[in-house]
Amino acid sequence: MATNKTARAVKQPTIDLRAHKRSANEKQLQEKTVAELYLDPRNPRLAEVAHTDTQASIQKVLEDEFDLQPLKDSLYRNGFFYEEPLVAVMEPLAQLKGKKALVAIEGNRRLAALKSILSSPAEFPDAAARKRLETVPVVIRDNREETLPFVGFRHITGIVPWESAAKAQYALHLVKGGHTVDGIAHVIGNKTKDIERWIRTQSLIEKANELGLKQENAAKNFYFSYLLTSTDAPATKKWLKLETDARKGTVKSVDGDRLGRLWTWLYGSKEDDASPVITESRQIHKLNRVLAFSDAVKELEKTGNLERSFAHTKSREEYLAESLGRVRSDLQDIVAAVSADGKLVENEDNKEHVQTAKKEFKQVETVLGNLRAVLGL
Repeated sequence: MATNKTARAVKQPTIDLRAHKRSANEKQLQEKTVAELYLDPRNPRLAEVAHTDTQASIQKVLEDEFDLQPLKDSLYRNGFFYEEPLVAVMEPLAQLKGKKALVAIEGNRRLAALKSILSSPAEFPDAAARKRLETVPVVIRDNREETLPFVGFRHITGIVPWESAAKAQYALHLVKGGHTVDGIAHVIGNKTKDIERWIRTQSLIEKANELGLKQENAAKNFYFSYLLTSTDAPATKKWLKLETDARKGTVKSVDGDRLGRLWTWLYGSKEDDASPVITESRQIHKLNRVLAFSDAVKELEKTGNLERSFAHTKSREEYLAESLGRVRSDLQDIVAAVSADGKLVENEDNKEHVQTAKKEFKQVETVLGNLRAVLGL
């Protein structure tokens, strides 16, 4: 009898994440040498930082990007605080060709600091101090997923908060493991709305990556918060034709072509030598408003000029009144700055600037005259 390939896969049971469900062995501290502990290639701290998954690469990223020096100084001076053990699991590592190793799920900055101290006797010459740091307390869990409530509580709700990108990566990992947004909120003690936003944005980044849009191709910097804030707006969601799963928060569908355009407006493209339309976060609300008006979107697609596109989101009269108000304010500032010195007098030192000022003044008068004629004022 032929196997039915379309048969529904058997659903794997979800691991109980409650802390009191840990086994007796998991509740025991064990002493392990720093040498046998590995940094976590899946550490959410690395969400926005390029690395090659090797231990050396992760160590360098943690050294360069996460300010380990205060940790090194404290550990070298005080020793390792047994009140805060590392948390680890036995997992296969690509660097070891799939061989299992003890991977630190919680405490990667401390582990990187320890490895740095132990490998730098010239910088940390006290042999006894280094010796004290060769072995550290570790809680070893049976499964990575079992560590998620503690790690989430510590870095999302607790005292060492992650950046939004790391929170999003963590939350998306949970929903991929079978948990719901409400369930995650209950376990880690955070607002459901925040978790939905993180998951939506990280899921959208994965969709973008599938379309060939990469963070490292950003013309300037890739800011997770730009995509997060942009897709908070109902108008932007509607324009993207963005639909999410109500229980998981993940992206079900999105217009790939429009996502590509939004991505370029937010981040630009090194490959295409395209600058982003958004140069600072405060402009995102303008972009969101532009996406609510088809004429404004057409202007943005045509010119790449956010201000000109934004003008299409207002009535002609509203735009005129606001624009003239800004011009008047600028002219008043000019009057205040130059009026104290009286009339403009030309001399050899300022001749070029005076002539340019006169020319610009006449052009301003011409433009105002044309505007008066067009509007019948």
